[in-house]
Amino acid sequence: MNIYASRIKALQTSMKKEKISAFVVLSSDIHFNEYLPACSKQRAFFSGFTGSAGTLVVLENEALLFADGRYHLQALKELEGSGIRLEKLSLTNSYISYLSKHLKESCVAVDSKSLSVSACKELKKSLKAQKNKLVFKDLSEPLFVPKPPLPRKEIYEQKKAFISANRSEKLASIRAKMKELNASYHLISSLDDIAYITNLRGKDIECNPVFLSFLCIGKKEAVLFASLKSIDMKLKARLLKEGFELKEYEELTNTIKTLPKAHILIDPLKTSVFIARTLKKQGLKLIKATNPSTLLKTYKNNKEIQNIKNAMISDGVALCEFFAWLEKALKQKQELSELDINDQITAFRTKNPLFISNSFSVIAGFNENGALPHYRATKESFSKIKDNGLLLIDSGAQYENGTTDITRVVPIHRISREQKKDYTLVLKALIAMSRAVFPKNIALPLLDSIARSNLWQNHLDYMHGTGHGVGYFLNVHEGPAVLSMYAPINAHNIALKGVFHSIEPGIYKANKHGVRLENLAVIKEEYKNEFGEFMSYETLTLCPFEKTCIELKMLDESEKKWLNDYHKLVFKKLSPKLKGKALAWLKRKTKTL
Repeated sequence: MNIYASRIKALQTSMKKEKISAFVVLSSDIHFNEYLPACSKQRAFFSGFTGSAGTLVVLENEALLFADGRYHLQALKELEGSGIRLEKLSLTNSYISYLSKHLKESCVAVDSKSLSVSACKELKKSLKAQKNKLVFKDLSEPLFVPKPPLPRKEIYEQKKAFISANRSEKLASIRAKMKELNASYHLISSLDDIAYITNLRGKDIECNPVFLSFLCIGKKEAVLFASLKSIDMKLKARLLKEGFELKEYEELTNTIKTLPKAHILIDPLKTSVFIARTLKKQGLKLIKATNPSTLLKTYKNNKEIQNIKNAMISDGVALCEFFAWLEKALKQKQELSELDINDQITAFRTKNPLFISNSFSVIAGFNENGALPHYRATKESFSKIKDNGLLLIDSGAQYENGTTDITRVVPIHRISREQKKDYTLVLKALIAMSRAVFPKNIALPLLDSIARSNLWQNHLDYMHGTGHGVGYFLNVHEGPAVLSMYAPINAHNIALKGVFHSIEPGIYKANKHGVRLENLAVIKEEYKNEFGEFMSYETLTLCPFEKTCIELKMLDESEKKWLNDYHKLVFKKLSPKLKGKALAWLKRKTKTL
């Protein structure tokens, strides 16, 4: 029997003993990290599906995996032999709607540490309609063996040159919001928020420079729960001097029990049911609102933007050196695989003294693998780069002065007319979005159609958002900024100065090829008159596009001008830092059309 099929069967045996009709395994932990530490990867352990998003639902006689369009092809491959059926996630088909449709007067279980307060509210409401009951029980814990330990790596301070506001200033801003909401305390579970507030960074989560922690802010005090062995004595002294009390990571629950009855602010999207229930048992009254720090870090200030621009130069230099190496390797007919791309692009970035890590696992997909938006080559499954086709490379880095994320597509030998057309259509979509002008405060999801319009005219589309927010030496995917027609419209996901996000349209043709082109851009003020304030984008990513993939007759004059202007900027910023083959490569790739 397939190992995952046997693990599902073990879960079903436990369910039968507990009289549970459905057990939900979410892709989350108590911090709601996008990338999970090994000790929290229950869904992957039981299903074999390794994508960063997806929900496993185990029923009495079957199991289902709900995944969005980014992962459909990947999931079909990884679920093979497990007996788990893929359910394509959509606005009308989610694990919540499925349970409500197929269960009646049944018991549904979920781990309260992996379910957010807001998701719980939605799940309960849906289940109640069919008289289903929700219970909080983790059936996976006894079966998840051997369970990896909690990571406890070094916690360090962000360098002063890259800090735009000190800890005291950030705490003062948060306390002002707490006062406005009449909150005596504010409990934070999300690691990127804690890293932002404390100006500390860590290595506990792969690709994200954060550390396992909780933070409880009072009117005058602030308690940081983290691995104390991971903080050196000098840093501890500075934190204590600045009003932080330090406690071990595991002490949160006991500390909550000592808090006086008061109002406490939590973010329902980023706080687990387990923590919320613990707070309520202590008699604390919950105030539910977005973490103030989430909004503070969304809008990058001038110092942060300048540092990010410097990081983009570093990244652009590494990419030019990498692409020059790739071009030479192909000419010399070296045997290359997708794994070589991962190794080499990382090696060139590592040369920079401010490089910390990749900002996500490198996606290098040749031909049909490029049609898998979140494909990742492994030692067990990868393709060699040979014959003709397109190589999609999506990669990024964490530098101490900024986070990067870029996608480019490289022609390997000869490419077809269809591939050239698809590349050009995606480029047109990126240009349309990059040069858009729009009103201040407009909901970002409403802008998504600007990128998609040209693809729609050709009866094409892609099943992911056009852009995601990006942190400042923090998580590469950062809310609340989401440029996607699939995202709900809310008061925080709007166009304001300093919002920093990706622009990444694509075309994916199963078993053939994929094209995605991605730059990072920041929203800036454009114009103000009697009709209002207007915003536009400043592109920060610095790397040429592949002119041999462009069908020039498909570009109009304004699109050619945008591309030429962009390539002039790329050459101006990067050429002083390059020499030899990398400089020669850049000169050729940025020549005027």
